[in-house]
Amino acid sequence: MALELNLSKNTNDTIQGAFGKYYPRVEYKGTMNTLELAKHMAGHTSSFSKGEINGMLTDLVSCIKELCLLGFVVKIDDLGLFKCSVEGNGLTLSSGARVSAGVGVQRKDEELAENPALQQFAVSSVKIIMQATGETTMDQMTRDASTSFTSKTKQLIKSLTGNESSDGETGNAPANGGGTNQGGGNSGDENLGDGD
Repeated sequence: MALELNLSKNTNDTIQGAFGKYYPRVEYKGTMNTLELAKHMAGHTSSFSKGEINGMLTDLVSCIKELCLLGFVVKIDDLGLFKCSVEGNGLTLSSGARVSAGVGVQRKDEELAENPALQQFAVSSVKIIMQATGETTMDQMTRDASTSFTSKTKQLIKSLTGNESSDGETGNAPANGGGTNQGGGNSGDENLGDGD
């Protein structure tokens, strides 16, 4: 089964060399929750039931959060490293400043100029991030991926080029996935794929 792609036209003229070009976007089939994932896993001739797998996955998620919040990096082999990251406030460390390692709103410079003793908080938000590892690194995923265009995108290509598109070919792109990702994101894009 291939990863299906749509094409999205870049309409952002501030990105040099990208304006007017078409960039691939994944055609997402939907979102699977934990129970649906458990059902899928149980279908792989697992000796565990859907309910047992769901319970294990639920505990896995809970324990990853707990350990990350304690400062551990949790490694799930061939998936990723899970760890907490903080977004910080820029602290003004001057005489009389009161600083907390807690979470709070950034103080404005004007406020601190008037009253340097106002409480400053080091952190604005906390999140869990995942860094791919093993068989899910970009290089490995790029090697393993099989890709094709959606039928709507194939029609678009034929109407604009007069030629049929082909699926799954590899070409002269660098092995490390050196193509550009300057499609302008979702902002201002004309999404041309299925599921619009």
